Amino acid sequence: MSIYTKTGDKGDTSLLGGDRTSKADMRVWAYGTVDEANSTLGLARSLIREKEISDIILGIQKKLFVVAAELASVGTREYKKRIVEEDVSGLERLIDRFQEMKPEQKGFAVPGETCESSVLDMARTDIRRSERYIVELKKNFEINEDLMKYMNRLSDLIYVLARYLDFIKAKEAVELRVRCMMKDKLDRELAEYMVGECIKRAEAVGMPPMVICVVDDAGNIIVMERMDGALLASIKIAQDKAYTSVALKMPTHELYDLARPDGELYGINNIAGLLTFGGGFPLKIGNIMVGGIGVSGGTVNEDMEIAKWGIKVFEEAVSHGTKK
Repeated sequence: MSIYTKTGDKGDTSLLGGDRTSKADMRVWAYGTVDEANSTLGLARSLIREKEISDIILGIQKKLFVVAAELASVGTREYKKRIVEEDVSGLERLIDRFQEMKPEQKGFAVPGETCESSVLDMARTDIRRSERYIVELKKNFEINEDLMKYMNRLSDLIYVLARYLDFIKAKEAVELRVRCMMKDKLDRELAEYMVGECIKRAEAVGMPPMVICVVDDAGNIIVMERMDGALLASIKIAQDKAYTSVALKMPTHELYDLARPDGELYGINNIAGLLTFGGGFPLKIGNIMVGGIGVSGGTVNEDMEIAKWGIKVFEEAVSHGTKK
């Protein structure tokens, strides 16, 4: 079958169902611009590495064929409502989720931070333009309100996805700089500062004598301090908590339920050096694991409180330097 039919050589085209109309018909402008947006989204999808976002865009592209079909049937015997409220609410759920996954934006975003987000911004302007044509169609035809809402929400979603990609790129750049600066190691100076601040905090809030241990990303001790009067057993427990948090890349209190008889990691607490109660936390910069902290000597909640204080000290020191 030939790709060309010659039926449009004089400037007219077929709507859905076979009705002929001018290629300058506002309906043709509307669904033609939806086609432009679909193509631009395809270019964006070919550039985006994040599978979830790529899959979302592919789903949108398929839905845009439905949008175009509805627009191409407006005013004909073949017209039927194809875009429904659930399509709109689906976009809203995605908008809300990705909004929560990035920092709050201050002011306008200038397109061009990344190639991927730039192409998404181009697609967004195509969608906005098609929306304007659809609004123009309302002057002469009855238009599905859900379709109008869908196109409006779609431009919002594409904008949010573009900004999310900008955020991911910036975050990766920061993590790379941190990796180069720290060479994936937690140094002794920072570890000593953290432990000292934890001891000060424990004394200030009236905690029982504790042991605080900081390990590197391989679980080896960098610094461990025992407050006067701390239980001897707390030395090994603090070390094991810190080691466990690094070995399993998660806080030790999160292992408690997993290690129960009905849990996914039942029996893990039988492995030497692994503990499944609170007081051990991994230390991360972005997504980079640089070490862990373990605290023992009080109740589980008391140990966790001081360990969290250590994390706070660590994060502030990484961002602003240690306080002299």
